[in-house]
Amino acid sequence: MQLDEFTPQIAPLPQPSIPVRFALETPFPVIGVLLILGLGAVLVLNARARLRTGLVVLSVAALLAGGLGLLAGMVETPREVLQERTRELVDALAQLDQAGMRSVLHEDVAVQVRGARAFEGRDAVIRGAQTRLGGSVSIESHAIPEVQAVIDGENAARTQARVRHTGTGVPPASWWRIDWYRASPESPWEAIRIEPLWISGVGNLER
Repeated sequence: MQLDEFTPQIAPLPQPSIPVRFALETPFPVIGVLLILGLGAVLVLNARARLRTGLVVLSVAALLAGGLGLLAGMVETPREVLQERTRELVDALAQLDQAGMRSVLHEDVAVQVRGARAFEGRDAVIRGAQTRLGGSVSIESHAIPEVQAVIDGENAARTQARVRHTGTGVPPASWWRIDWYRASPESPWEAIRIEPLWISGVGNLER
């Protein structure tokens, strides 16, 4: 049995710039560093009989950390929007939520496996999900521990999602790539192509 049946070999999508990533999307490492530096200043300056100065430094560090956290909470980056849309899609498919699937899938969406189209059109994809997951195969629970996203242009984007699932006749884990399209910057992103990249026990499915 080949190793890649159990070990995914997925090329990661490009990461955003460092300022965007650590200021707006994942600020917690920077917040942690600021607080540690503030506490360290208190300890060092207190040992030099300058506790008041240390407390001032700690206060400034805490204000910066709080401001950064507030900024990240207020600003939703385009990548975060795509990540949320990906979670909405996976949730809708796993739960066979027809309304949810219709709200995320493009009318011309296609499911592609190893370069061949398995389902074409929103109605066909929904029927395929209901047929495959509505009988002897069923998902009891699922989780989405990782979603990667990259914007390729004003109307095009990609995400890759790592999914864990339990249930009857389903593998415990899989990776999926989703291509997204929107008619205008004001329109919501809709999934235009869905492709499995890796399925536990099956292996890598990329061409």
